[in-house]
Amino acid sequence: MSLKYRLIILTIVVFALTFGVGTLLGVRAAGRLAETQLRDRLANSAAALADSGAPLNDDVLTRFVPLLDAEIMVLDTEWRIVAHSGGDLPWDEIQSEVVSPGSESGTGYMGTTKGRYFYGMGEGRLAATGKTVNVFLLAGEGVLAGPRRTILHGYLVIIGVTSLLLTVGMYILGLSLVGRIKRLNRTVDEAFSDEPVQADRRGDELGRLSGAFEDLLGRLDRSRDRLLAQQRLATTGKIASSVAHEVRNPLQAMKLTVQMLREKCPPDARDGCDLIISEIGRLTLLTDELLVLAGKSARRIEDVNLAGELDETVRLLRFQFRQREIEVEIDLTPLPPIQMDRNHCRQLLLNLLLNAAEASPRGAVICVTSRTDADGVILRISDSGPGFPKEVLQGHAEEFFSTKTTGAGLGLSICRRIVAEAGGRMKLYNSDTGAVAEIILPVGEKKIDTETQRDRD
Repeated sequence: MSLKYRLIILTIVVFALTFGVGTLLGVRAAGRLAETQLRDRLANSAAALADSGAPLNDDVLTRFVPLLDAEIMVLDTEWRIVAHSGGDLPWDEIQSEVVSPGSESGTGYMGTTKGRYFYGMGEGRLAATGKTVNVFLLAGEGVLAGPRRTILHGYLVIIGVTSLLLTVGMYILGLSLVGRIKRLNRTVDEAFSDEPVQADRRGDELGRLSGAFEDLLGRLDRSRDRLLAQQRLATTGKIASSVAHEVRNPLQAMKLTVQMLREKCPPDARDGCDLIISEIGRLTLLTDELLVLAGKSARRIEDVNLAGELDETVRLLRFQFRQREIEVEIDLTPLPPIQMDRNHCRQLLLNLLLNAAEASPRGAVICVTSRTDADGVILRISDSGPGFPKEVLQGHAEEFFSTKTTGAGLGLSICRRIVAEAGGRMKLYNSDTGAVAEIILPVGEKKIDTETQRDRD
């Protein structure tokens, strides 16, 4: 439910309670005020009638009843009834209840068999005889109904208007508050417009704003991690560039020397020389890989036979495969040539095959298959290991992340860069038997729309 409607409901409930309590208090206050006004009126009217000089007999008193809206009783100084206005009141009972002049204002309250009555008393002299008499005016509780109703109606109108104005004011305040929160929510979402926004935020505006700030904190954490990774990658690139330039020349010298020595070695020693030459070639590829990481490698785009490069890479790694008793099964369909740097292609295959070999148990089989579709050539390398960690599958830990005890964790990052430079895409996932790496490379100069391909996958 929206925050503004919650505020409206809360306001209505609060003021309904206030209105109810105020009504109860208003009823009591109206009753007391009406009683006070009635007593004052009775006392003043009794005093005025006592001092009027009118003959206070039964007939005269009966005529005054409609004018004063009260019954009239006259007592002498010994509290005996001299005259009264008639009617069906229990005058004797009323006379027995009156034992004193009452309060200073001459007002009082009594209960009789006919109901409860308020009275006011006034003292005066009869004009004919000069005797002192006490004049009582009595009014029943029914007289209070009209004044009570009038006072209560005015009180309720004031409470109702006040409640209505406060409710409208709270509604306007709620709209303003909700509008400000929504603008703040949009501002938070627009702060990182390049990242997806969580669409399933629930609750009112405050709840969604809290979710937006949680998203913002997550985005800041991811941005910080990316920045740190880029800083580490830049530093590593500088170091890699220096190391690669310093190592390549000695490697070439060593390779030429071993090749010259191989021609003069006996036949049984040539296998060792071939192994040294193979390892020097692998180290040369690693230096080229460091240059790729540093972004300083010279690319030479040409037609590359992927099957031939795969055979050459497997031959280059045969010693590592032999040590771990790993077999490589290659089942390739006829593949068209692809456009990319030949050395980069070999680096890509070298990294993926080494990762598969190091992840697989001893005696396992690495399967390499291929197929073609509208996007180009798809090369699939699967192993028998534990599979990729979820950090790698989610794309959050490819740089400087490794499950091995050695290595900088840059292999997959370099592979992705090589594939991206060739206009392709690399897909990593786990199967029932282990990890699978799929390389999708375009044929010719065609580039793969990575967003469309990602949606298709």
